[in-house]
Amino acid sequence: MRILVSMFVAAALLLNSGCAVYDMETRNRGGYLDSVLDRHWLRADSKSMRALRAFAMQVSLARIASVSAKNESDRQLLAIRIGALTKRFMPIYMCAFNNNPLAVPEAKNDPCFYYDSAMVDYSTGLFDLAMIALPFDDAKALMSTVSGGVNPINVIDLLTSLVQIGRDALKYGRVVGALYRDTVELEVQVWIGTPAIDTRPPPYQVTPADIAPLYEIYIRGNDDMPAWIAEMAALRGRGLEPFPQQKFFYELAGLMNYICDLITSDPKSNNPNTCKANLPAISVAPVAALGPSVPFKIGDLRVTRTGNVGPAGGQRSDRGGPSPGSDLSQKMGGAIPPVETTITVTDGQKFQKMLCVQASGTFDTPTRQQLKNFNRATLFPTDKDAVDRVANDAILGRLRDASRLFPDCRKAGFSNALEVGLFTRLELARTPFYPMLNKALQAEGIPPLAAPAAPSTAIDDAARQAISKLKTKYGLPSDGDVTLEFYAKMNPER
Repeated sequence: MRILVSMFVAAALLLNSGCAVYDMETRNRGGYLDSVLDRHWLRADSKSMRALRAFAMQVSLARIASVSAKNESDRQLLAIRIGALTKRFMPIYMCAFNNNPLAVPEAKNDPCFYYDSAMVDYSTGLFDLAMIALPFDDAKALMSTVSGGVNPINVIDLLTSLVQIGRDALKYGRVVGALYRDTVELEVQVWIGTPAIDTRPPPYQVTPADIAPLYEIYIRGNDDMPAWIAEMAALRGRGLEPFPQQKFFYELAGLMNYICDLITSDPKSNNPNTCKANLPAISVAPVAALGPSVPFKIGDLRVTRTGNVGPAGGQRSDRGGPSPGSDLSQKMGGAIPPVETTITVTDGQKFQKMLCVQASGTFDTPTRQQLKNFNRATLFPTDKDAVDRVANDAILGRLRDASRLFPDCRKAGFSNALEVGLFTRLELARTPFYPMLNKALQAEGIPPLAAPAAPSTAIDDAARQAISKLKTKYGLPSDGDVTLEFYAKMNPER
């Protein structure tokens, strides 16, 4: 690969009379070759990769701000700005996975034709955050680079400039180097995880063989960033592009939650409506430097080192990153559409546990039946179009969302996958079931209910009894199951 790039450099020498080469050899860490590779690495053509790059930049800016010398009032303002920016990001994130946020049933899974407009709006906020978060000299450099303001012409220039500032800062060991370093390693993991979910046709599909050289470099554990960048450039030079799994967005969002606690402890500027808006909960919280010690000690974690046998071997990298072998080993049996052929037994059994069926490791008849129930719930009121298979990436994404929210159907109290799909839909829309149920109960003169005490329980026996009473009032069968007919009666405006 280096030979090919060296040939490219030689051609550039002839075409540019050596001037640009000399300039980069004297100013760029790694010389002209790394300069070429860095520019190649920055490309992001798909909606999902553009979304991931932009959100990663937001998290990196927040991280830099969390360790900067700012007074408390500035930190509170910063926290509020971060939350407002995350809210702007939500339609971009939904569009990136073909989950159209427009409330039009017929267009729910249509690609977002307004994606670029939403990205411009988000990039404007990202520019504002950068001006607050970056040290003075770096903010001044950014202002001079993006002198015309953020507009459709130079949205990409904004991200390019931020990465350039981060790359320059990395040379001198400044904290702003995180803008570059963090996003490079994130892209490495995205590349390695792409084959597990890539359903694009050849020659655009990224296969395990494609990413094997990058994987081998990454698991060495020596953080060879130039080698990472060179290998990713080689992949892009072949016309390939990574496709991010949704877990990377969740990880970034979880990190952002943690950073909000580092920025400020003020409850007005750091809560689920401000800094932590639309962010998942995390299990680790920052501890004050002068506060009580925590029971965890450095060295308590043990890493079992296994032989790294590469993309075909099925063992996990001891770096803790995604391993092609673990993602790509054994697939679910009985797969029909192309998307299903990408689902591993491990993931498929997680889906089955969420769908209230036995974890058989194959798309058997019970799994097909509950898949159709799940799809009916997520498509309602156009549930006549529901199928009994994972027909596209949108359905796969909804299954992953449901598995994250309700990993165990029975422990959550569900009777079937239709209930799982309906509750998932309501949770993602931030319209929880219990307030909706209590409103319907009060309208019929039935006392309202408290939400289940156990965090893992979505619906309990008290709710089943109340649903039975309510269904009797509606003239429906008086069992305690949540059906689409009951949902429509309970919430007619939907």
